[in-house]
Amino acid sequence: MTVHSSLARRRACAAGAWSLVVAGAVHAAVVAAGTAAPVPAAERAAREAMATTHVAIAGLDRTMWQLFTGFSLTMALFIFGLGALNLLVLRRAPHLFLGSRAALLLNLGIALPALVLSILLFPPPPILFLGVSCAAFGYALARPSALTPARPSGYRDGPRGGVR
Repeated sequence: MTVHSSLARRRACAAGAWSLVVAGAVHAAVVAAGTAAPVPAAERAAREAMATTHVAIAGLDRTMWQLFTGFSLTMALFIFGLGALNLLVLRRAPHLFLGSRAALLLNLGIALPALVLSILLFPPPPILFLGVSCAAFGYALARPSALTPARPSGYRDGPRGGVR
């Protein structure tokens, strides 16, 4: 692994992680602002219906509005936390990203389905943030890891392998 590819991989990991941190923080702020702001007339009936629809879950009585808000804030917290955890690992144990692909595959395995769901169900902001994260983690995966041996000139992969 060259210094350039190591730096490129590190920067891509950081970009993907920061995109998750920002997505989680922005989402939490939007939810908080939305619950504190006056309810638009077009949304009022839906919120009232959700606030008066009770659901018993494991013996607890909750309204659909409580569940909607709770799920949304929990999602924001976990997205923020995943990004923050990635930044911590990148700072304190960078070999987990630079010497292996496992953490990057895990990140992509989480972010890619979230991106697909966002494309199908959400407005542009989560699509943008998750798209940046997926692109960054994908780019980092395409860079050689620190454990990838340098291949001699003329080396080719394939069923026969070896040198040309």
